[in-house]
Amino acid sequence: MMQKYDFSVIRSLRRRLSLTLHKLAEEAGLTYTTVENIEKNKAFPSLKTLDALAGALQVSASDMLAICEKHIVQRRVAKPISTDEPSNSEVGLKNCLLASYDKAKVIRVYAEKGDKVKSLRLHEDCFEICFCLAGCLELCIEENVHRLGQNETLLFDGMLEHSYTQIEDGQYITVHIPKSSNVLKAMVHSRD
Repeated sequence: MMQKYDFSVIRSLRRRLSLTLHKLAEEAGLTYTTVENIEKNKAFPSLKTLDALAGALQVSASDMLAICEKHIVQRRVAKPISTDEPSNSEVGLKNCLLASYDKAKVIRVYAEKGDKVKSLRLHEDCFEICFCLAGCLELCIEENVHRLGQNETLLFDGMLEHSYTQIEDGQYITVHIPKSSNVLKAMVHSRD
């Protein structure tokens, strides 16, 4: 049976915090050998040990387990979005390329001045990040208009009524991240 989890990612997590194996073991209340064996995939942690390691690494146990899943690195080819059944709530999908990762999506848009993009069917309960790569665009969220120039970004609740209008020829990327992602929940609720 193939191992589903790869705990060697713990090495990356501890190095980000400038922790040695000894220091991580100490902060987690575990032995050096236990932590070393888990990090080398020679042993698998109990829930109690997983929780202790996660606490010392400043992540939740569920987030750490998700990071350790073998399929963490995935590759997709972005493809045109199907426009077989156009509706009044969809505009400009011919300009879009989509890569899906379960409920997360990455959409690249190439648009000319005046092009508009709007699609409600692409959204689930998600946060959306828009990154303007080139040109200038207006993002209308509910009744508020936000103008983004090159290298500007905007994070918002993707369930809100919104549309994109290209002010200058350009391109942008939107990323749809499910609200169940704890990483973005922390970003949305931060004051920075």
